[in-house]
Amino acid sequence: MTSPTLFASSGQAQPRPATTVDKWDILSALTEAASTFGLSHRTLGVLKALMTFHPGRQISAQPHDAIVFPANRTLSDRLNGMPESTLRRHLAQLVELGVVDRRDSPNHKRFARRIGQRIALAFGFDLSPLARAAEQITQAAAEHRMQAEEIAVARQTVIALRQAVIDESGPDNLTETARRLLRRKTPLAELTSIADALRDRLTPANTACDADKMSGADNQYERHIHTKTKYNLDSEGHDQGTSLLEVTETCTEYRCYFPATVRSWQELHDVASRIAPMIGIDPPVMIAAQRTLGQNAASVAILCILERLREIDSPGAYLRRLTQQGRAGGFDVRPMLQAVVLRRAGKLSADNRSTHHHAF
Repeated sequence: MTSPTLFASSGQAQPRPATTVDKWDILSALTEAASTFGLSHRTLGVLKALMTFHPGRQISAQPHDAIVFPANRTLSDRLNGMPESTLRRHLAQLVELGVVDRRDSPNHKRFARRIGQRIALAFGFDLSPLARAAEQITQAAAEHRMQAEEIAVARQTVIALRQAVIDESGPDNLTETARRLLRRKTPLAELTSIADALRDRLTPANTACDADKMSGADNQYERHIHTKTKYNLDSEGHDQGTSLLEVTETCTEYRCYFPATVRSWQELHDVASRIAPMIGIDPPVMIAAQRTLGQNAASVAILCILERLREIDSPGAYLRRLTQQGRAGGFDVRPMLQAVVLRRAGKLSADNRSTHHHAF
């Protein structure tokens, strides 16, 4: 039985189906647009496990041409022992949302019948709806990326306007509200609203300069990155062999600002150099840290500072102190990362925190 698909129920015209799609490309796009389609990451994990039972990379758009038929126990094993009740719930959601179709046998078992090497008849979960909705999924992923970029620009606008208000009339309740909004994952509408309120607080002359300030901020980032390359900073240093995966899994706060997946150290350097001015670290301080600690360690230090931003009065002064420790040979990023993990788990006491001479 074929259930109404999520994509048809959206009220949009049916997109022109692709002949085939790359299963990992479409999974990546669907993951990016998961919130649009009401999919949880655990449900997507079940979908990924189903895909691993499909031979080859291409999924056909032809109904019943992409059926996988693993038993629940086999599927559970591939999902690291997910309880069968939980597995059934996620499978039901995939079917209900129309991401996959269920083709049941008369006895509700999943199996296939072959003629030679060819599968002639199969009962299980049909992945073909993914190929038929590929255009819509890809478009939703692109819209999600665009929204993320708009939010990033809106956040930077609020940062610039907030600083302009503080420079003109000093901090107040509005600038404090803006600061709190910048510390969490804030919707675009709220960022736009607080930006309008900050603009209203400024004199006309400063408001007119707002666009110039934003342009100048972007140029400052570009000059910063260019200067970093000019000095040919060594990517090695005080990171002590720390892996990129360890850093990105430990330090997660940066994703509120830059949600795209960081796939290389260079991308991490770019993220850190954009975050630095947002949290009050001036370019000369950032450059000095990179030159002394190495790009990797300096970037990790900034992400760790971001994790504890509420407790650090002056991130710039804090990074300068870490740089001084690096010159004296007393800096190592590993205790910082370990402390972030422990703090998140609620296991690091105030006494223990005071013993970390990296202030973590």
